[in-house]
Amino acid sequence: MEQNQQVFFSIRRRLGTIDGQIINYLHSRPFDLGNLPEIVMLTLLEYWSPFAISADGVDGEELRQRAIWSIKKLEAQAALIREIFLSSHVQTAVTANNAEVGDSADGQRLVSTINDENDQTLDEDIDDLAELVLPEEIKQINSLFNVE
Repeated sequence: MEQNQQVFFSIRRRLGTIDGQIINYLHSRPFDLGNLPEIVMLTLLEYWSPFAISADGVDGEELRQRAIWSIKKLEAQAALIREIFLSSHVQTAVTANNAEVGDSADGQRLVSTINDENDQTLDEDIDDLAELVLPEEIKQINSLFNVE
């Protein structure tokens, strides 16, 4: 295919499906990744680019570097998902600022604070915080989102 030709595609999904939920979520520009087409292309690049360039005959160091790049991006995404949704501190209910939000039997919105007897304030255990070493996955996430 010539370089000046364009390739385009369109995706339409019903909002009530997981596909529709994903598209709707991506329209909100999560993590300031850009608009929907940019996020979709970023995702496709991370997931499929080594296969695509290999199919076009690229090999050797260029393919190796692309594969490493893709693996690092996918590992960072896996680490982000793990940290947000699978960490031991994640509550099963939706939480915001240590408050659990739910509905009462009569339909009113309820907010209750979550108190964990194992919680410590910063003042109680400042020495342990000084010894904290970030796991490699968290370092990758921080690097991905330019956080130091």
